[in-house]
Amino acid sequence: MNIEEYIAERLRKEGVRRFFGIPGGPSIPYMEAFRKTGIEFILTSHEASAAVMADVTARLTGVTGVCHATFGPGAVNLASGTGGALLDRSPVLALTSEMPDSWLGRTAQMNIDHQALFHPLTKATFRLSQANAAEVISRSLELANEEYPGPVHIGLPSDLAGTDARPFTILTGTGTGADDSQQSDSFAKAAVLIASSKRAVIAAGLTAMRTGAGASLLKFLDDHGVPVVVTPMARGIIPDDHPCFAGVLFHALSDRLERLLSEADLVIGLGYDPVEYNYESWIPDVPLVHFDTRPHDLRIRGALEIVSASGSWFEHLESMKGSAEMMRLAYEIRSEMIRELHARDTGFGPVTALSVLREELPAGAVVTADVGSHLHLLGQFWDVMTGRLIMTNGWSSMGFGLPAAVAAAMAGGSEAVVCITGDGGFLMHAGEIITARRYGLKVITVVLSDGELNLIKVKQSWREVSPYGIQVCNGPLFGAGSFLGVDVIRVTDAGEMRTAVRKSLKSGSSTIIEAAIDPSQYGDLIVKI
Repeated sequence: MNIEEYIAERLRKEGVRRFFGIPGGPSIPYMEAFRKTGIEFILTSHEASAAVMADVTARLTGVTGVCHATFGPGAVNLASGTGGALLDRSPVLALTSEMPDSWLGRTAQMNIDHQALFHPLTKATFRLSQANAAEVISRSLELANEEYPGPVHIGLPSDLAGTDARPFTILTGTGTGADDSQQSDSFAKAAVLIASSKRAVIAAGLTAMRTGAGASLLKFLDDHGVPVVVTPMARGIIPDDHPCFAGVLFHALSDRLERLLSEADLVIGLGYDPVEYNYESWIPDVPLVHFDTRPHDLRIRGALEIVSASGSWFEHLESMKGSAEMMRLAYEIRSEMIRELHARDTGFGPVTALSVLREELPAGAVVTADVGSHLHLLGQFWDVMTGRLIMTNGWSSMGFGLPAAVAAAMAGGSEAVVCITGDGGFLMHAGEIITARRYGLKVITVVLSDGELNLIKVKQSWREVSPYGIQVCNGPLFGAGSFLGVDVIRVTDAGEMRTAVRKSLKSGSSTIIEAAIDPSQYGDLIVKI
């Protein structure tokens, strides 16, 4: 087997069925080998989108995502999306074409050091050779999927294709563990804290959501009345109407949770990944017991860390006592937050637009959320029923929403796929509209159009600075009934919004809904951090 055939066969056995990117000349042998093996190449409009699509594909399918770019500028573009897979914890292989050995370190068109470029953005970076190809591919797949999962970069020298892949003995991963003596000491101290606590609060995070701990959490809560707060990317791990659910940290109106947290005598971090929101930003002056799948760089005095598979976390919590008083307080705070939100359901602002959208979408819809002021509302108040809310919060890159929705539509299995974005985020990856059209995908893109980078405007107001450098457009964003061959429906009130959503759901193709909203509500809802 030659190199490209070996890689294709290996990835096919891993379950890979698509890889995303923009090709260069050296990519052709790999594309052809992948095609013959049954792995489809998905041409994107931008390399950063390709990395986002690989990331989201991995989240939805459980199979390692794969993306590709060519030399220099292609690799740089891919890198910006690869960072998302690192900080949002998705297993991805990022492949780039590289100069042959004879040109390393020399002046040449498009020639930069890809290993140096990807080093801070990945778990590891390798340069493939005829001698190490088999070993590198296997080790890269291991590394990408070890806790925490993340991206691995593999450089493909442009003269490598066509050479034979040499056999080797597969290496096994060493993994990352915790010192046994420290673990035993933590177990004993945590057991005392948990058993003696009377007003505990659970903070569930990205790792709990990613590892499927939600079912065990709900079963535990059936017997223990303990309030639960979640991070944005753990949205949906506990239903909105569950009596233990208090709210979402960091997002809209989350300062109301301070009343609950100030009454706590213990915080249980359950798969809490500080990449979303550091403990120090919100935790009260009480003991912390942090459950995770790998050691973390906690800098909180006295914090206890329990490192194990998520399935064993709840064994340590069995002695925990519930508190009727804390449960009542959690319910009061959550009810207050919802009332405050509904009080702003006037005119045609983001609250109204999103409320109409949630009412009209099927329960199993997959919704991708871009970065911006609207994300703070979605993270706190979007009711995740049987579908998914997919966002970036570790990396938090604008433009995430549209390529994420394209990947979700390709993955299939959902009743509807909807991207919710702002006009600024949409413009960053607007070219992926043509990608959706080319592959016959149905994606409903809702652009909350306010003509500005509103989140920056809100932050400028906190500093008492006049709005500056944030104007995206004047008047309608599209100014036409179609964009890149996809129908655009402009709406200016709740009735038009409802009609547009219903029409889009019935359509057999993609639709863009430009919701011309009044953004003034954001300033009252977004919490100053």
